[in-house]
Amino acid sequence: MKKNILITMVFLFFAFITIKAENNITTGNDRDYFSSFKKNEQPKNKKFNMLSKNSDEIGEAFYVIYKENSKGEGFYFKVVFDKDEKPIATYYAIEDKEISESTIANLKALLNGPEKTVESLAETPTQCVTKCHRTKGCYDKPTTSGVLLCSLECGVECA
Repeated sequence: MKKNILITMVFLFFAFITIKAENNITTGNDRDYFSSFKKNEQPKNKKFNMLSKNSDEIGEAFYVIYKENSKGEGFYFKVVFDKDEKPIATYYAIEDKEISESTIANLKALLNGPEKTVESLAETPTQCVTKCHRTKGCYDKPTTSGVLLCSLECGVECA
């Protein structure tokens, strides 16, 4: 009898801990949470502005990341994929203050390639992205989507 009560108490204790742990998971506008790409999650109360759209197709999945560029401008970047895991649209949302037109122009060029990228202060966006690719090992990722997401993260970082 005592053994059954003890087993029941242990089970209830673990159930209580599990429920408590699930309720403590927060996404919100947490910059740290979105410091790497998150699939099908986005910050609450943020309005995303369209940067580019390659297709009228409805997206199957999206990824969101928060980055600050070399000018200290913080923003969320969102890329939408179709069912074949090809990127079809990009969006951005600002965090605290407006971001510069040159940053927006560089973000627009991420999927379509640069028509004419706007120069940064210290190095060009292309140089920054190349250095980032090497540092993060983007081309060593096991999947095409992994390579693309790593490359986009570098592009956003250097925009």
